[in-house]
Amino acid sequence: MEAITTTPGAGRARVWLSTAETCESLGISRETLRRLRLRGVFQPGKHFRRWGCTQSKGPLQWHWDNVEAAITGWSKRNLRV
Repeated sequence: MEAITTTPGAGRARVWLSTAETCESLGISRETLRRLRLRGVFQPGKHFRRWGCTQSKGPLQWHWDNVEAAITGWSKRNLRV
């Protein structure tokens, strides 16, 4: 299943990324991403979705724009620098 916004070659960036791609882009571990999801920082359907033949146990895909906005807002509210 290709996770792109338009047909290949149209010049648009991917919107839905794998867990590994999301962690790499954010510079965080899978465990940190999982903990944020379990804390409710990310909402199903908006920030992540399951895909594959088994919707309840399939791998997660992450909506990059929504995840980036959510994690930026969360870190401003919860992390003191």
